[in-house]
Amino acid sequence: MTGPDPSLVSVDPAQGARSDTNSEPVGSPLEVREKAGLTVAEMAELIGMSEFGYKLWESGARRPGGPAFKLLALLEAHPKETVTRLREQT
Repeated sequence: MTGPDPSLVSVDPAQGARSDTNSEPVGSPLEVREKAGLTVAEMAELIGMSEFGYKLWESGARRPGGPAFKLLALLEAHPKETVTRLREQT
């Protein structure tokens, strides 16, 4: 491994964004999921991870990083369209 685990990168709570990126601010995974109208099981399946791992994001025990962070930003900005497109891929 060449660097820190991206899921453990610090987050600036005031900004809602990872402090090491120029990404647009993203709400918490819980806020994004609720905005998209999904259950924990649906959200985990949609983004290709276990419910256990996703629940760690919602609890704050782990932080999404890299592509997952970008996916949450898309879900927050365009929930209906993103959910529809992701469901087409499964």
